[in-house]
Amino acid sequence: MGKVLIIYSSSGNNIKQIARGIKDGLEENGHRVDLRGTGETNKPVVFGVYDLVLVGSPTKGLFRGRPAKDIAPFLQNCKRTMGEKTIAFVTSRLVGTTGALKKIMEQMEKMGCFVYNFTSLKNFEEAVSFGREIRLD
Repeated sequence: MGKVLIIYSSSGNNIKQIARGIKDGLEENGHRVDLRGTGETNKPVVFGVYDLVLVGSPTKGLFRGRPAKDIAPFLQNCKRTMGEKTIAFVTSRLVGTTGALKKIMEQMEKMGCFVYNFTSLKNFEEAVSFGREIRLD
């Protein structure tokens, strides 16, 4: 059993529901999971107390996908990120999904995080399934 943090953008379509789906899937495997919306607190988040951190955003933009504007400033305030194991996720769209994922991963890598997985998810059920497949070892 591990301790997991899921950070999700407070702006956008169904990203909170997708984050909750991932949480449910992880909890089915016995992990303890904290959910944190980017607008919920001004306190910096410490990555080092978690075995895994997931960061999610809706896919924004018409052609060149990008994450929500609140993700980058939130991540810049996070502490003890160097070498931490992370996963990036975004909402799935017809265009722009890959661009949004790349930008989140670049931000996390600049912070020294190890991004070992990434995905785009359409709905709650898909998110639960993804959460069940995550291994912390």
